Order: sequence, then C-alpha cells, then structure tokens
Amino acid sequence: MQKITYKGIKTHNLKNIDIDVYKGDMTCIAGVSGSGKSSLAFSTISGISQAEYEKMTNDNKVEIDYDVDYYDGVIVAIPLKQLNFNVNPRSTIMSYFDLQKFIIYVASSITRSPLSDFNHNGAGRCIDCQGLGYKLQPDLTNIIDYDRKICEVPFRCWQKTYVDFFRQLLIAYCDECGIESNKRFKELTETQKKKLLYGTGNLKRTFKYKVGERIRSKSSCYIGPITGLEKKSDDMFSHNREQYCSQKKCDRCGGSRLREKTAAKELSKGFSVGNLYTGNLDTLEKDLTKLKKSADKNLQLALENILSFIVACKKVGLGYLSLTRSITSLSGGELQRLRIAQLLVGKMHDLLIVLDEPTASLYPAEVDFTINVIEEIRKKNTLLVVDHNKKIIEKADHNIYLGYSGGKNGGYLISKDEYMKTQECSLPYQFFKGATQDICVLDSDYIDYTGSELAIPHGSILGLCGMSGCGKTTILREILPKYYEDYLYVSQKPLKGNSFTTVATYTKLLDEIRSRFAKVLVKDKSYFSLRGKGACDKCGGTGAVEIGRFYEEKLYDTCDKCNGTGYLQEVLAWKIDGINIYDIQQMTINEILASKLNISAKANKILGLLSNLELGYLKLSQKVKTLSGGENQRIKLAEALNDNKYSMIGLDEPAKGLGRREIASLFGLIYNQVSKSKKTFIIAEHDTIFLNYCSYFVELRRKNQSTSIIFQGDREQIFKDKKNDIHTWLTANDSEI
Repeated sequence: MQKITYKGIKTHNLKNIDIDVYKGDMTCIAGVSGSGKSSLAFSTISGISQAEYEKMTNDNKVEIDYDVDYYDGVIVAIPLKQLNFNVNPRSTIMSYFDLQKFIIYVASSITRSPLSDFNHNGAGRCIDCQGLGYKLQPDLTNIIDYDRKICEVPFRCWQKTYVDFFRQLLIAYCDECGIESNKRFKELTETQKKKLLYGTGNLKRTFKYKVGERIRSKSSCYIGPITGLEKKSDDMFSHNREQYCSQKKCDRCGGSRLREKTAAKELSKGFSVGNLYTGNLDTLEKDLTKLKKSADKNLQLALENILSFIVACKKVGLGYLSLTRSITSLSGGELQRLRIAQLLVGKMHDLLIVLDEPTASLYPAEVDFTINVIEEIRKKNTLLVVDHNKKIIEKADHNIYLGYSGGKNGGYLISKDEYMKTQECSLPYQFFKGATQDICVLDSDYIDYTGSELAIPHGSILGLCGMSGCGKTTILREILPKYYEDYLYVSQKPLKGNSFTTVATYTKLLDEIRSRFAKVLVKDKSYFSLRGKGACDKCGGTGAVEIGRFYEEKLYDTCDKCNGTGYLQEVLAWKIDGINIYDIQQMTINEILASKLNISAKANKILGLLSNLELGYLKLSQKVKTLSGGENQRIKLAEALNDNKYSMIGLDEPAKGLGRREIASLFGLIYNQVSKSKKTFIIAEHDTIFLNYCSYFVELRRKNQSTSIIFQGDREQIFKDKKNDIHTWLTANDSEI
C-alpha cells in the first residue's frame, strides 16, 4: 500500500515523532486539547503539501510553520478547518461557491430579462438595503450599560476618545431636562430614557476635555445615541456601528437582495425569483427539478450544476440554508460542511483531504449521515481527520493518538489505552432546581418559531438542543438579549485579534503585568510595552528585521540587537525575582501561578480560571491564531466568568474541540458558578457528554419552514417523555455520566 512518510516532526509541541499516512485510507488523529493534533494535521502535513505545490507554481505564499526532518510521497492537500474569517456581508453561498452565474442565467432565461437585473451586487440590488438583504437598526442591549449612572456615561457607542466631553455634555443635557444624572440608567422613567436616547439639545455647548494627558476643546449640541446612530454621525459615535446594531430583514426585498419587481417575477406557477434566492435548499430541489423537465439543453445544464450542489448540501445536513445566506453568518462547522459538499460535486480526485472535527456542531442524529458522506469522499481521496468522536475513530482505517496532555507535556505518540486514560474523569452530576422561571416568547425575522415560549430557570443550567439550523444560536444571540440586561452571549466564533495578538494581550494579563513591573521597579509603564519606550530601537518591538524580498514577499530575520525579544537591553535588565518582562511572557499559566510574582488580584483570578479549565500549559506569549478550537472556547468562557456584571450567560457550543475530561473540567467551573454565585447558564450544544450535565432541557425541531419546541423540562422528565429525540443519546443513570 502506498503511503506518505513524515519523520522527525517537531512542529510546535510535537516531540520528534514519525508517522505514515496511507493513500486511499482514512486516518484519524485523536488526543486531548492542545496535544498537537492541529500542529500535526494542518501546520505540518497540510503545510508541507501546500509548500511543495507552491514550489512548483512559484507562488511561495505559504508561511512555513512546520519543523520536520524528512518527508516523501506527499500529494496535494485540501485543508478544511472549522474557522470562518470571512467578513464580507455581500459574500453569499451562491457567490462563494461559484453558483451565481448559473442562478442568474436561469432567472434571466426564463423571465427574458437582462442578466444585470439579477445581480444583487450590481444594478439589480434592492434600493433600500443595497443588496445586503437586511438593514441595521440600533440595538439597545448593545448600546446601553443599564447599571451605569448617567454621569458615568452609560452609552457604549460613543467614541472613547471623547468620553470626558460626552460626560459633561450629558450632565448638562440632564440639567436642561430635569433628569438626575447620579441615577443609574435602569432607574429612570420610560419618558426620561426616551429623552436621553432619542432627544436632541437646542443649545450648542463648549467644554474642555481630556484626551490622555492633553486638554482639548469641543462644541456640540446633544444628540441621543439612537438618533446619532441613525444619522450616522461620525463626530458623536463609534465608527464600528455594526457592533451596536442588529440586523432586521429588509421589508422591501424580503431578504432576496433584489429589486421588488425583479424578485416578484415568476419562474413557474407559485415559484418566483425571490423564492429562488430566499427559499431553503430542501424546497428548492423540488421546484428546480420541475423546471428542469421543461428546460432546453443550456438551461438544463445550468440547473444541473445548481441541483447537484443542493443535493450534496442536503447530504451533509444543510438543507435549511438558502442560496443568499451570507457567508459571514455561517458557523465554522457550517462552512466546513459546505466545502465538503463542494468536494462531493467536484471533479478532482486523489487529493489529501484534511478535516477539522467534521462531527462537531452536529446533532447525534446527523453524525451518521455525515460519516457516510466522509466515506463517500474517501473512495477517491485520502482522508486525514482530527476528531474526538468515537464513531469516527472506529470508522477510520488507521488512528494516531497524541498525548499525554496539552502544551509542553503534549506532542507524544501514545497508545489507544493511554489515550483512553487521558479521557477518564469523575465529576458527580448536580441538579439545580433554580429559584424562578421566566417565559420568553421566541420571535425572529429569520426563524419562524410558531409562537413558542421558552422557560428560563434562574440559577440553573439549561441545555438547548436540536438539529442544525433549528434556531438555537438565534435564541442566544438575538432573543435573550432583548429580555435580560445582565446577559452575556459567548459566541462560537474564533478569538478576534491580529497576527501579533497573544494569550497575554487578549486576556489583558499583559496590562496587569506591565502595571506590576512599573510599580515594583518604579518605572514608567510604557517602558514595558513593545509599542512604547521599551521597544527595541532597531526592530521597533517586532523582534524581526526585514533583510530583503523574494518576489513580492518580504523576508525577515531575528533582530540581532534584542535577540528577538522586541525589548531594549536596558528594559530586559530590570527584573522582579530574577524575571524580566520578556521572561514572564515565556512562562506558562501554571508556572506563573506557582511563582512568587503575585501580579495582582485581577490577574490571579483570570489565571486561576484558565488553569481550572485545564489551560495551565499555555504560554502567555502564544499567538491567538495558533490556538486550537477547544482552547479558543475555554479562553472565551474564562473571560465570561471573570466578569461579575453578568448573572446570565449564553454559551454557543462550548464543547467544540473538547474531550470528556476537558468537558468535566469546564462543567466543574459552571457548577461552581451556579452553586456560589447563582448564575444562570443557557447552553446550545450537540455534544451528549456535555448535555448529560445539564439540569433542564429544551429540544427544538425544525419542520419545513418553522421551528417548534418538542420538549421542555428537567432531566428526569426527558426520559419519561418519549416524544423527544435527545433522550435516546443521554445517560439515564446519573452515576454513569
């Protein structure tokens, strides 16, 4: 049997390992979070294939991120990670997967209209939403901090640069309107709230205000934050307005993104252009199949291209999507499955397909047909799959297990028995009855919940479950914020940051460290910043200098003046207990906790949370872009738990990338928060190991175009009510979880 050989792999934390990938087979990589699975599959195996391919095409765009002694027999690799960094709202499924030309041709041919009429990014776009399919409207839950006093400026959308000016302007406007500025926003009457949010002042006032260490002067009339956002006033409000607005389906085009007259044109009886653009793939298949029967040869060819993609999407459980669904709105798992669907209809074979947890984000009922699709792809390709799922591991022809833990203690090849030991855990199940229950009416522009009502038990843990596309994320992201002021939504999107963002900078631990060094050493804080006085004067704090160019690519080498640290030698000489500002960033979270540095109470809290979530192996200097999916999720959870402002937290698939042991650690923290702080957790999740620890359950089911609640109750009731699906996969005996 032909194989691809790799020897002496030392990428990131991998410990000089040798592996073989057999061509035409499926190989599964399993291991605890941070053990080096992504480093092996993506940075090394996929990275080598891409680099070798680009040597032949002379592109050389791949950043070399692997360390290996020898490899042979590599083939072209297609890496499909569960990440979605697309930020273009005009990018849709039909444009992203090159279906737009076929769809426009079909619509144009049947209606006998110009091709340009059907381009939502050009002349055919809706005049109201400009081809986006939605309009932005100010979202009070994002704009207002209800617990802040008026004199403390409770409006988040105002530019931080002018906060001192806004405070004075707001107090003056309150005096003008007879509103007490030392009251919290939530204590105001409805009339007073509307006055501050929508009102405008008659007097133009001038105030001196501070920006850093400077004093400036500015004049303006008062403009309420909602009025200002609607007017798009750059002077008063943050440039990132989308952060403070929510999307509302465009009333004029109904989400089709096209002009009204164009969307209304019929392709067949009861089936319009608008239906083609906005209908879900499940229903489109029937309508397009009917069109194909009476179509000419060219039209049949276009319809065949569209239909083959739709059928492939349905195979991977994405029949609920529409062709104009924005790529930015898709989860990483949905985008990965769309790419898998593209592989099914594609004409390229004998590829190395590298998949990142294809069964994550899937309901148990969806796992089997996804595995069937993966096996179909394997018939003509070689598959390398990173996954924890037991069924995937059993279906694989070969398995690679990594351990023994994450970080520097990971990266070893281990046996199956050793891997099973890493998954052992013991967290006794706890039931939290909760104090009271609220009723939330489920209503959304994008999901028809058929008037369903959701019961929220306070001081407990509610698990939201159901097949993909039934509206779990919509409940967490759009509906619950309208009901609760002290609610925090933790998304499944990857951590935001640039190529220089590290664990220390993202968690704001570096700010605490810099303050500690400045205080103990009696130095200016900016000396401990790579963008301040302490930055190396040769490389500017980057740790690298440009040494030339290869075609359009810049070539860098380690700065010889700071030896890659980015700091001045003078700054590196300043130490606390023998540790300088660079050294501490090379330490792991657990090493810092074990040291005598005692940075601050704030820092110790976040470090403790990260350690309890089994992330103690992470170095503070580790780049955020190199973190695994499981590490991403746990850092976001630690960030949420570190903020005491919120008594209710919505978690969107927090178990993604986690094995049994990490899930138990995560739930241990959640149990502690519910028990001690009486916090409420609403968690959208597919993982049955995770769901087993919840106290209450809500199961959603989508049928045709609508979603309904098919079960709502506690853990005991779910096994008595046989109409729900989830009881099939949960463990009835609490002691066996």
